[in-house]
Amino acid sequence: MVLVEAVERHLSKGDYKNALKSALAIADEIRRLLALSEVLTAFPRDEVLSHMLDTLESVKGTPEKALAYSILGRALYTLDRDHDAEAYFENAVQIAGTIDSPRVRGEVLAGIARNLVLSERYRDGLELFKEAVDLLQTSRGLSSATTSSLIKVARLIERSADETPNETALEFYELARNVYSSIFFKLQAKHLDDKINLIRDVLKRGRPAVDELLEKGLVESAVSVMRFLPLKDRAVEMLRLSYWLFLHERPRLARQVFNDALDLILVGKFRPRDEEIFSIARKMLRIGRLEEPLILAGVIIDTALSSELLGEVALAYSRIDPARARSIAEGIRDESVKRRVLNVLEGGEDVGHEQGLPLTGGGEGDRALPEDD
Repeated sequence: MVLVEAVERHLSKGDYKNALKSALAIADEIRRLLALSEVLTAFPRDEVLSHMLDTLESVKGTPEKALAYSILGRALYTLDRDHDAEAYFENAVQIAGTIDSPRVRGEVLAGIARNLVLSERYRDGLELFKEAVDLLQTSRGLSSATTSSLIKVARLIERSADETPNETALEFYELARNVYSSIFFKLQAKHLDDKINLIRDVLKRGRPAVDELLEKGLVESAVSVMRFLPLKDRAVEMLRLSYWLFLHERPRLARQVFNDALDLILVGKFRPRDEEIFSIARKMLRIGRLEEPLILAGVIIDTALSSELLGEVALAYSRIDPARARSIAEGIRDESVKRRVLNVLEGGEDVGHEQGLPLTGGGEGDRALPEDD
């Protein structure tokens, strides 16, 4: 475990050479493969894959071999070698099929299913999880160890549901709930029932359902179900949640949600309206957040709105970092706003800004924006 933690520590620092060295020092072949797959994800090089193939050759035991092939399949998906990846997963399932014990075979199939989910093959992973559960359920009378296996598999299914970014997650949750119910784990089954109902509510009502969770202070629940919002609503709702988290002094989670929202805005087909981004950025600015509004100004397409926001960010920075404030002001696209902001930074007067009026000075039509949504 110490070496596994060392791999994670080196990866967090971008030290891929020592991460690889630590991974190769792990004695257990399956743990070594898993560590190497983490290195490969962060540092996709043929050298790392070569070490994984060498490790695969040294794996003994049929269950271990099946799992190893699925880990290689997942690694090949990382390298966009989909055809090879599929072949490795097929081999993994075939090898698992030769295992005599239904209980062990079920556990191994669940492990392969987990790697399919981590390869974003959610539907294939779900079907293989169902096969694993069926095997374990039919062998329940043969061994008390089967109940323990069912618990492990149910937890794997539940974790996979948490990481599935679409409605297929509901089927994962339902499968895990059914497993828990079959072994009389009533609390776990009830917890998943509540989560299923919550997701269905979000799918039905959208943003109002998430807003209600925030109003009740159920932040973790809100974060967990946001992925079920329509794409056109998801990014702006995540920005609002980020603001809420900053306001309630949870900066680490707030920043994580903010970054996820930013990824959606930058790469997604559906982006929030500039006015919505502008409004949330100003709220963040009013509670003392400076970096996030600065970043959001860069994703706003509308020149007037982007310039107004940058101007307000520059003036906020002027109190703590005059040099950076001037640098930000120099980047304002609207020349009239730039001149007015630079004038304030140089000690000139700006009565409009002091009175809280927009820096653009328009205040008419579409530019007369309220403070809040």
